[in-house]
Amino acid sequence: MSTPIKPPGDPSAPDAAVGADAPEGADGAFEAVVDEARAAGRTDATPEATSGVLDDLSAGRLTPDEAIERLVERALSSARGLPESQRDALAAQLREALEADPTLLALREDLRRATSKA
Repeated sequence: MSTPIKPPGDPSAPDAAVGADAPEGADGAFEAVVDEARAAGRTDATPEATSGVLDDLSAGRLTPDEAIERLVERALSSARGLPESQRDALAAQLREALEADPTLLALREDLRRATSKA
């Protein structure tokens, strides 16, 4: 007699663990912050929220590096519900990605070139 094959995540599968999809150590705090932001109607990541930075950049009031730093600070301010240690870790990850990710580096260089022509 053979054992039927069940798809991954099938709740009737004997090995299915409750909360197996949750990241290790997740206690719902992140989801609560996201839900709170949605309920408050915050739209920090919308084009309208970045338009002031883009206007300042286009007018020469900000350098590309200053504009990027301002956007990082906005992203961090939208994570006010996180504990300070997690906010610090998020800041470090954002800045590391901006300094190491080839795609982001190329976009940053494009931004520098575009603003130097203006």
